[in-house]
Amino acid sequence: MSEQKGIEWSAPVLIRAEKKGLVVSLPQRVVDALKVTPGDVLNFTQLPDGTIEVWMVKQSGYASLDAMTKKKPSAKKTTKSGKGKST
Repeated sequence: MSEQKGIEWSAPVLIRAEKKGLVVSLPQRVVDALKVTPGDVLNFTQLPDGTIEVWMVKQSGYASLDAMTKKKPSAKKTTKSGKGKST
């Protein structure tokens, strides 16, 4: 038997105009489900079937895909001694 899929919950959000564009306030249910905090980045991805997925990156320096291609943060490597080393 296949597992049934459906909507567990839905959260309507009002879109407001502000000086820098359109903004929303995330409902607490969304904040809790995504475990987002100030400084995190939400990514919106459209799939071939038209579905749009929302996913989160913790404390990212990227606010957009354009920013990702312009600047790459330095990566940290861990040495065998366990101490972090910046590259």
